[in-house]
Amino acid sequence: MTEPPRGNLPPPGSPPPPPQQYQTGYGAPPPYMSPYGGVPEASGATPAMVLGIISLSAMPLACCCGLGEVVVIPLGIVAVALGFVARSRISASQGALGGGGRALAGIITGATAAAIGIMLVIAIFVFGFVAPSITNSLPIPSPSG
Repeated sequence: MTEPPRGNLPPPGSPPPPPQQYQTGYGAPPPYMSPYGGVPEASGATPAMVLGIISLSAMPLACCCGLGEVVVIPLGIVAVALGFVARSRISASQGALGGGGRALAGIITGATAAAIGIMLVIAIFVFGFVAPSITNSLPIPSPSG
């Protein structure tokens, strides 16, 4: 009976090899980071994202009621302002603060909601006040008999 090949196994009775350090290289996954550790987030990044999402999701209220612009436009503007403040803090910290993606999400969603809300205000003004006065000033032909 023959023994199977052992490969690069150490001889019996020898001490185990020392542990190898994790080396990052091409194709290697990054080392595991604890979810509780890492880079702290810039203040204002998460509130910017949350306010932007709320303002964008309140857009159907603005379309249906007409009073939604009172909520949508200010929330969008605050989300954009908080997002820009957080992004400037992140860039000034030189990598010590995180949350750039959340701040950017707040800027994008807040600006989108504010822009759509402003366009709705303009459309309500044009079609609600200007259009009826134009149609009422046109002469209506009367039937001649």
